[in-house]
Amino acid sequence: MSGPLVVPLGRRLAVYDLSLEHDPRAAQAFVQLAGQTVQLGGAALHLWDAAHRDGHGAEDLARQWGLTDADVDAGRSELRALGAVSELTDTVDGRRTWAGAHTLHPLVLGLGEVADQPAAHHVGLPGRPVVQTTRAVRDVWAWGPLFGDLWTSVGWHAAGYAADGLPDPRAVDPDLLLADVVAVLPALLQTTAAYVDLALPAAGAA
Repeated sequence: MSGPLVVPLGRRLAVYDLSLEHDPRAAQAFVQLAGQTVQLGGAALHLWDAAHRDGHGAEDLARQWGLTDADVDAGRSELRALGAVSELTDTVDGRRTWAGAHTLHPLVLGLGEVADQPAAHHVGLPGRPVVQTTRAVRDVWAWGPLFGDLWTSVGWHAAGYAADGLPDPRAVDPDLLLADVVAVLPALLQTTAAYVDLALPAAGAA
């Protein structure tokens, strides 16, 4: 059984590299995270990028890009200190806990139903679909920014589908719907179709 999925948090704003030899340690990036702009050093940036591509093998991928073991350790420590990564354990309780602490934000468009597959929907750019998923997952992805956390969003959508009498257990059961969202999350991150951020503070919280 694989370990937790490493999920990068935040939305890339800018990247620059002033080195003449494209040293991965010399790159810098700015990321929007929880409403703030944070700066990532080269090692942290490459690990953050690698986690978008492979949440289970990000460190190995970063080494292929030129980071040493010491770089990986330093980058990991920086990302954790900044709160720019999280770990998602793919169990019922693990998914619930993770979803309650994070939000999901679309970065591309919903493109509607797939031809001849009315139960499937594409997301992407006009003429360039990048991810195919169910209508229920598409709705959770599309309306994510309206909710303070992903678990609240999933519960709201599942309750709505149940009230409408939708005969699909994977849409009306919040745990099954969340499992489907988590299953498609790596594809959404790989294709830059979404980003994940921290949950919003509860109303009235200090």
